[in-house]
Amino acid sequence: MRWLLALILSTTLCLAHGGDERADSTCHEARRTGGWCEADGAGYVASVAVRSRILYEALDPHGHDFEPSAIACTACRRALDVDGFCRAHRIGFVGGKGYLSPLTYHLARGRAVDPDAIECPVCRENARGIGWCEKHDIGMAGATAVADRASFEELARARAILLAAVEMSARCETCAAAMVADGYCPDHRVHYRDGRPAPATPP
Repeated sequence: MRWLLALILSTTLCLAHGGDERADSTCHEARRTGGWCEADGAGYVASVAVRSRILYEALDPHGHDFEPSAIACTACRRALDVDGFCRAHRIGFVGGKGYLSPLTYHLARGRAVDPDAIECPVCRENARGIGWCEKHDIGMAGATAVADRASFEELARARAILLAAVEMSARCETCAAAMVADGYCPDHRVHYRDGRPAPATPP
């Protein structure tokens, strides 16, 4: 599955420039849907602004299509059937799409909401970042609602890794991408696991 990450890291999207009003509208939509805003020079994932295009693409924010018959891994095939996550290959499946980062996998399993329509002040505040509302027993990460507490905690841990990766991206974008996808930075010869350098790195 690592070739999928390499493919995504090499992808460059071409977005058109518009006027200020159009840019504001586009950026608002990008913040709400986890898209890329050219005017801001950032992509948005779980309310986090990601200014590295390499890191943003490595997150695989909207998943990708694939050919199910090409999947050889038994755990991946099982995960595909139940919208699960293959820990061996670090890829999750939701609705027939594959997600190359734990964060975007958990976001995909959540429910998209319009933050402007939220009436609960706690939930509305949580939607500006991340948090759990005890009254409604629901977590918010940006514009995504998660009803299962265990899934929300995993999402929160993955988001914390993203925040660390955003800081890392100012020094090394490849390391940052590897942090969120349990990948390898060939420039610094470091393999990452759960956002940290792994004890043993490839030669």
